[in-house]
Amino acid sequence: MTPLRRFAVPLIALAAVTAARGQAPQASVVIAEAELRKLPNTATLVGTVEPFTRSVVGSEIPGIVESMPVREGDLVQSGTRIIMLNSDTIRWQLAEAIASHKAAQARLIQTEFEVKRIDALYDQSQANEKEVYDTRAEFDVARFEVEMQKARMNRLQTDLRKTEITAPFTGYVVQRLTEVGQWIDRGGDVVEMIDLASVLVRVHVPESAIGYVKTDDPCSVYVDALKRTFEGRVWRIIRQADADARTFPVEVIVKNTKQSLAAGMFARATLISGPNAEVVAVPKDAIVERDGIRYVATVFPGEHGKMGMLTPVTTGADVQDWIAVTSGNVQPGTQVVIRGNERMFPFPAPVNIVDALGTPVESTSARGSERPGPGR
Repeated sequence: MTPLRRFAVPLIALAAVTAARGQAPQASVVIAEAELRKLPNTATLVGTVEPFTRSVVGSEIPGIVESMPVREGDLVQSGTRIIMLNSDTIRWQLAEAIASHKAAQARLIQTEFEVKRIDALYDQSQANEKEVYDTRAEFDVARFEVEMQKARMNRLQTDLRKTEITAPFTGYVVQRLTEVGQWIDRGGDVVEMIDLASVLVRVHVPESAIGYVKTDDPCSVYVDALKRTFEGRVWRIIRQADADARTFPVEVIVKNTKQSLAAGMFARATLISGPNAEVVAVPKDAIVERDGIRYVATVFPGEHGKMGMLTPVTTGADVQDWIAVTSGNVQPGTQVVIRGNERMFPFPAPVNIVDALGTPVESTSARGSERPGPGR
């Protein structure tokens, strides 16, 4: 059974029960008319959802894994600890470096005093030039020793901080590449992470259409697994064709605010693929999406007044407030519902046409009253 049939059968049954009780609902709707407009040609291309960022996090220092609080599938925030290395050896080395730094500072104070003493004696002709040179050289050596011990101390303090490895960005852990108790070399892999705050859908655009694809162009992405359409835009155009297929990789970026999209999902992206052409278009507000199917609610005359019904459609490019209907089942001049369509069904039901303020208006135009409904 198709998604449309699965959706329609219980609603038709509900309509039959409602009609039997004499309580046919009447929805108040605001309408507009489908128009012929010049919009770009589009093409729907298959692709795969990919993470915006994928990273194999590594360790900057060697060591033994002491703890690893994250598991595969965990969502971790940027800066969250994902692994802790044993730091005992570094702590002892740091304590030694701190002591050596203090000793070097004491030696520097001593040589500085000696330089002042020898300089005073030299001024009194009680010390020779060699003694002055030697004491100043000892002072320079002591000064450089202080700097060297300070650098060693700073390096060990940095290494101590690096024993805690944190997430470089907010994302999901998809693979643990080490375990507690395991030795990691410098640069060793720890975990693999992916960022799904936004995702990329990579599609392959034919050579004949690549000239019409532009960065930042809006496009729609339908994901089969979720039966839902997402709004995206062209992110990157890789201008190196596949030698066999003569297609160009294009990446579409889609915001994944609710984290419903996952890496590896099958997707269909609809992109601009050709020049402008005259097509039937409806206001964007006329589109209703249910279970991955897009509908337009059309209005037509019935025996006792205006009737409305959701009609499944396929759509193309959208420009400003209008979107192309490419399925061919909506004609120019057709009255379509732009407000109140969320309460309509894929079978005829009475409607009450109102204006934007909710005031009832003329239910039919001369042209609209002569237009037959579906199936006539």
